[in-house]
Amino acid sequence: MPTPSFYLNFNAESCAPYHNDDVWGDRTELISGDGKTGDTIWKLPAHNATVTESRESFGGTTRLTTTLRNDGDTPLLVDCLSSAFVTGIGAEGKRWYEDRFIIHYCHSVWQGEGQWRKATAEELGLYPTYNHGHQTAFRLYSEGSWTTSRHYPLILIEDTETGETHYFEILTGSNWYIEVSAKGYMDNSALCVLLTAAFEKNGGWYKELGAGETYTAAPAVYGCVKGGFEAAVAELTAYKRATYHTAFPTGQVPVCFNDYMNCLWAQPSRDRLMPLIESAAEAGCEVFCIDAGWFGRRGEWYKHNGDWQPCDELFGEGGLQGILDEIKSRGMLPGVWLEIETADASSDFAKAHPEALLTRHGRPIGRGQCFVDFRQQVVRDHLMKVFDDLYNMGVRFIKNDYNHSTGIGIDPLNGEDKSMAEALRDHTEAFYAFVDEVIATHPGLMIENCGSGAMRCDHTTLSHFHIQSTSDQEYYDRYPSIIQGMVACMPPERAGIWAYPYPVDFHQMPEQGDVFPVVGENVKATIRSCADGWQTAYNMVNGMMGAMYLSGRICYADELNKKLISDAIAIYKDNRATLAGAVPVYPTGLSRMSDGGHATLGLLNKAAGKLLLAIWQTRTEDTDVAVDLTPYITDHAQVTRTYPELAGFDCSLNDGHLTVGCPKGNCAAYVEISL
Repeated sequence: MPTPSFYLNFNAESCAPYHNDDVWGDRTELISGDGKTGDTIWKLPAHNATVTESRESFGGTTRLTTTLRNDGDTPLLVDCLSSAFVTGIGAEGKRWYEDRFIIHYCHSVWQGEGQWRKATAEELGLYPTYNHGHQTAFRLYSEGSWTTSRHYPLILIEDTETGETHYFEILTGSNWYIEVSAKGYMDNSALCVLLTAAFEKNGGWYKELGAGETYTAAPAVYGCVKGGFEAAVAELTAYKRATYHTAFPTGQVPVCFNDYMNCLWAQPSRDRLMPLIESAAEAGCEVFCIDAGWFGRRGEWYKHNGDWQPCDELFGEGGLQGILDEIKSRGMLPGVWLEIETADASSDFAKAHPEALLTRHGRPIGRGQCFVDFRQQVVRDHLMKVFDDLYNMGVRFIKNDYNHSTGIGIDPLNGEDKSMAEALRDHTEAFYAFVDEVIATHPGLMIENCGSGAMRCDHTTLSHFHIQSTSDQEYYDRYPSIIQGMVACMPPERAGIWAYPYPVDFHQMPEQGDVFPVVGENVKATIRSCADGWQTAYNMVNGMMGAMYLSGRICYADELNKKLISDAIAIYKDNRATLAGAVPVYPTGLSRMSDGGHATLGLLNKAAGKLLLAIWQTRTEDTDVAVDLTPYITDHAQVTRTYPELAGFDCSLNDGHLTVGCPKGNCAAYVEISL
């Protein structure tokens, strides 16, 4: 196992761009601990300080928390403190630069989340420079409150020599930085990994510690597992399941209909909602969430973000309460959209409480849509009343969106001497505490985390919510690679995936927003495109591989497509317990959004003896897919259920090899296999 250590810098003592040297060396004294379990305490005599590393084990995963204490009488200015610094990876055997290691990392952008890539150390710019320390590094980082808008804060290092994979993830909801470099001299060197959310080079962080004061860095997790990408993801999935603060009220993820994506596009009204409510209930949905547009004034709801007062005129007699009652009367839990962390500059709340807005350099952050400050009691009181009012109306599901980033940091409160990056951490932790309080005081309430899809889906944030949106991707045939990648970042039952049969294109929404059963030309074209059922089946297969968000103008569905929707939901409900204990596997590897051809994703639950497998045939006319499942199933495995029931679809399993036939391009199928 590599050597855990720490990285720390005071008073700009080191301005070196890389962290491959042993910064402390003989300047540290080990007071107690072994650096492997429990607490390890180090004394730093030159600075009269103490570092305590606290380790907690979760199966094969270790969570590390690092705390610095100033033991002296004079202030200490800190400009870097590691969450974890692990050295000695590949210290023996084949050299680290001889194509020994494969590094896996995950790109993420709006509508293109979860895009995993892999490369050798050399391909990522890690190579020996001689004849001093190696001065090359590979870095991932994020600045601001959109923690996953560039990369996910996780890195896997696969060792082809030992057959093991090392994994490292930082746990923070604000700025973070990961660096892979080589520590040592010439051939006496090995890879090391630095993870930190407290680094001056990343967001301008610094901290001044007075006499006797302490500072605890954001936690990090790490581990080493026998096997490759799948084995490491399985360990991390187990860790994340064990550390959620939330649980589903019924013990299982609900099937949710949301009226936004490829559907009403924030144009709700009673006449538009009622056909969808009827259709969602008939299909078997358990939650119906009214997305944006339910509040403020008709046509300019976004100007009233922050007030969250219903626009009752949209919903006819009884107003919003009436439409929530319609949802409840059909056996579904009502939900609404909020974006509680923002307030429009023209909202009544922002005008009445300008001091409640986040600022940088004294000015509110954002143009129009500003951010509210959860460090302020007036913000917490106002928003708690919003939750109280909605809860008393029967709302039991909130989709909390987050469509902007604060940038690198915010102003400290009350003239405190701290960096903007540290002030952002204070605000973020105050937000988590508020969400925890809302859930604790509103029994049965579920809150989804969204951030223009998954622009803020780090595990620290997710652990305070019930479900995470995986993407705002509007085209169903571009979704598979996102689904594959995102269930490697979070447990599948927490990964919200859109399924939108009968989609309304964003650019055609004025016409397709017409009230059912009106059928304009674009609506007719949509209905024709869904006539053979395969587009519906593709969407439903997508949704069955995580937490299903049904959407689309399903009120236009004919009997064939209604059955495809309800059949998929019924199968999904049957397998929710399997889903909640499954880990992702990739029989044909990870795909890319630009790929044609075939893609697969399995959700494997060995304890339940099941493999739930999605097969996508994307933008191709090939009709046969062959999948080698021998790494996952036994010789006695059998296909127990397939979807969809459509002409031209067939599958067979022989000697661990699955063959799936589809009659056209852009098809998807779901196969349930008993191990």
